Amino acid sequence: MSVMQQPMQWFRNAIQGKTRIALAWIFAAILGVSAREFPGIPGILVCFLGASLRYWASGYLRKDSRPAVGGPYSFVRNPLYLGTYLMAIGTSLAIHHIGLLTTITIVFAVIYHFIIIDEEVKLRRIFGAPYVRYCELVPRFFPKPWPAQRSHLLEVNPEVTHHRFSSELAQKNKAYEAYVSFIGLIGFVATMVFIWKQLGV
Repeated sequence: MSVMQQPMQWFRNAIQGKTRIALAWIFAAILGVSAREFPGIPGILVCFLGASLRYWASGYLRKDSRPAVGGPYSFVRNPLYLGTYLMAIGTSLAIHHIGLLTTITIVFAVIYHFIIIDEEVKLRRIFGAPYVRYCELVPRFFPKPWPAQRSHLLEVNPEVTHHRFSSELAQKNKAYEAYVSFIGLIGFVATMVFIWKQLGV
């Protein structure tokens, strides 16, 4: 590994696992400090859309020998990450903080670009040619306006049941946490606005 590559590899190692949890707490702290206006409807709807996308995706995600291709996975390869991003910018929009929204977009793009790239390397190793074909059919992060053709997705994953939403799988993947996070985010910023107003800040 060259001298130039070492800092990049360090960064890629640093953003794995618990670092993302720490970033989430930092984001929450910034939200709490920044919130001065009660959450507006447009931002709440964007945040809810992100939570719903995460819930929907959880009903298709199987960590086995077949790639997830049903539901939102027929539009975009990383619906869980997209849902997380929508929740973050939705909360920022809800409190009318455009600067925070812009910052989140930049930070998210930098961090999750490498996270997704590294995960794709792992998924190609696990799933092989079917995943390579899936990458050809479905975009990485920005969804297509229409799903990939079902016949093509069946080439990637021929298990018909995997193309249908599974409430049991959603429960196993703790899909409910998406809506818990939504309620927590909006409730938190609303509470912080109330506190700041009471303090006259």
